[in-house]
Amino acid sequence: MKKYLTKIFCILSILALQACNEPLEEEIFSELTPDTFLNTESGMTALLNSVYANAQLHSFVGHIAYHYLPAMTSGEAWNRGGSIEVWLTALSDFAWDSNHQYVLGIWIDAYEAIRDANIVLDNISNENFSTDFQTLTMAEARFLRAWSYTLLYDLFGPVPLYTSSSTDSLLLSRATEDQMKSFIEQELNAVAQDLPVNPSEFGKSSRGAALGVLCKYYLNTRQWQACIDVSKQIMDLGVYSLVADYTEVFSLENEGNTEMLWVLPRTAPEAPQSVNALTFPTDFPLPLPNQNVFAARTYLFDAFVNSFESTDTRKDLIVTEYINTSGELITLLGNDQSLSLKYEFDPDAAGSGMGNDIPVIRYADILLARAEALNELNGPTQEALDLINQVRGRAQASLLSLGGFTKESLRAHIGKEREWEFYMEGKRRQDQIRQNTFVSGAIARSKNAGPHHVRFAIPQIDIDANPAIEQNDGY
Repeated sequence: MKKYLTKIFCILSILALQACNEPLEEEIFSELTPDTFLNTESGMTALLNSVYANAQLHSFVGHIAYHYLPAMTSGEAWNRGGSIEVWLTALSDFAWDSNHQYVLGIWIDAYEAIRDANIVLDNISNENFSTDFQTLTMAEARFLRAWSYTLLYDLFGPVPLYTSSSTDSLLLSRATEDQMKSFIEQELNAVAQDLPVNPSEFGKSSRGAALGVLCKYYLNTRQWQACIDVSKQIMDLGVYSLVADYTEVFSLENEGNTEMLWVLPRTAPEAPQSVNALTFPTDFPLPLPNQNVFAARTYLFDAFVNSFESTDTRKDLIVTEYINTSGELITLLGNDQSLSLKYEFDPDAAGSGMGNDIPVIRYADILLARAEALNELNGPTQEALDLINQVRGRAQASLLSLGGFTKESLRAHIGKEREWEFYMEGKRRQDQIRQNTFVSGAIARSKNAGPHHVRFAIPQIDIDANPAIEQNDGY
């Protein structure tokens, strides 16, 4: 038996040596080639889905950055605990730099969306595709690219403007202000006409989404008449309205409601969000055992919580006290530790990952944007007050009357109204910058803030990779 095994070993060794002297041949069962991928509708759709994933910030850092970059820098919230404390405290203290993880996360997600969108657009003109497929796919890709550039412009100012997947010009310098603003405006106006009013699937690009992003772009760049005109186009679509109950705007059962123009869709466990996990303390009584939270906590200030009228239902989504897992009453209000519960705990959660969609533009935002633009052009008008009162009336807050308001006092009130309506929705930084209170407010909170802080630093890793990019002033 031993002699037999020795012969087998020798034969196998000889075969192995022969195999090593011959070229390896691999049987290929599939490969991504133009004929099998970019020239098929299924392949192009798969690539477009990648654009969506990146543009809607499906990465952990991306959606957290979208949530916390505005909240921490505007003084809307403060944080304590967890491994992310170093990142959040740097934002609160105006001590961020060009290596901040969240700044880089947004930059990467946006440019990966732009890259994939450009590949789609460079390959969509193909006789294998139907005309309807080409038209819709092109409009979706252009919208997602324009949205990504709008997001980058809001955070960084003008950035390198890539409109092709060609590798001939990878080291572009930053666009000028005029080039950047012209591109965003022209793209959003153009694609709005080709996008459906009612898309086939919630979360997809729509005419309302494109017009909503454009409306907010005009508002934040103080183009008041353009904002008024586009807000009217949105209202005339006839598909958006305020949800009757404010608390139902954000409920899982009511996702895709008539108030949402553009959202960051989330599902658990495939593409979750972790806002609650970074908000609630570890002794908070979670509804189900499949849910958990991190050590990080995100708190609202007493001054904000106490600023609501007693009848205002918008404050009902703020937790001011709770019975902890040890049966103790924990008082939050009075200690600057109230918690936002805009996003309910998902019964289908996968640990810290929840499936709540993150709203980007709601119909309430359009109504208040129109009211603000009207006031900036004409001063207080009944139309502007009526728009504000739609939002206040839904929340059961007292209605405003025209008498007694000046342009300045109504501007200040709209700023407060937006705080009450959109807390923890990533709006306050934009609002403060637009109303020239971002830096002064930070200084009033004893932060070392300067005019350059209205824009974040370009990630250092990208400046190192592309010497043509100039850093923002002050960094």
